[in-house]
Amino acid sequence: MRRVRHRAAVLLLLAGAVWGGESCASAPPQLSPSGVAAFQARRVVKALDILRDFAIDAEAQTPKVLSTTTTRKVVTYHRSAVSTIGQVPSGWAPTVSQGLLEVQRDLPAAERARLGPYFSLVSALIAEVTR
Repeated sequence: MRRVRHRAAVLLLLAGAVWGGESCASAPPQLSPSGVAAFQARRVVKALDILRDFAIDAEAQTPKVLSTTTTRKVVTYHRSAVSTIGQVPSGWAPTVSQGLLEVQRDLPAAERARLGPYFSLVSALIAEVTR
């Protein structure tokens, strides 16, 4: 459990890196519209990577913090979301958001709560980059 708390602290630091404060929250001004879209999509992919990495690390703990089934669902969602972002550069947000809601709904309550901060990070970032 100590490692999970350490992970929560790391999450806060990484959230700052992903959001990057006001100076990094917006794309560099010299980017084209498609460059801005790619810049913002990359920020979401980084947050998705954090969610996936936490699930994998939590499942690898002894005793397990997350079940193998839950970890598999998160990893499958991650793969699908990243693929969607790559294939639909201008319209990925609704699909990725809906998938996030569905994966959360399908998890046991205790495991959903453990992953809650990571789900919140991804949701908030999607909302931010699609405003």
